Amino acid sequence: MPTMAQNDRLPNIREQILLTLWKLKAIGKTAIKEEMLRAEMGAETTETLASEIEQLHKQGFLDKNNSNGTTISLTALGISILRQMEEDHLQELK
Repeated sequence: MPTMAQNDRLPNIREQILLTLWKLKAIGKTAIKEEMLRAEMGAETTETLASEIEQLHKQGFLDKNNSNGTTISLTALGISILRQMEEDHLQELK
């Protein structure tokens, strides 16, 4: 996968969502409730967080299930994007 150009980067809040899901081990079938993500991230408004989650879902970076409250988890593509973001950050440090 080619490195993401500076202008191709995800908005900071979306990066934070992906990183927080990784930290909470919400990967694949191990999903967490949206409320848990909101609590972990802090002061983000419900509407802002919900719309950013929807955008990440549309991009294929996370799975979202609304059956018993909204649950979310990282997809394989989401994990790949996280890895790419970390590689880009390391390249910036060089």
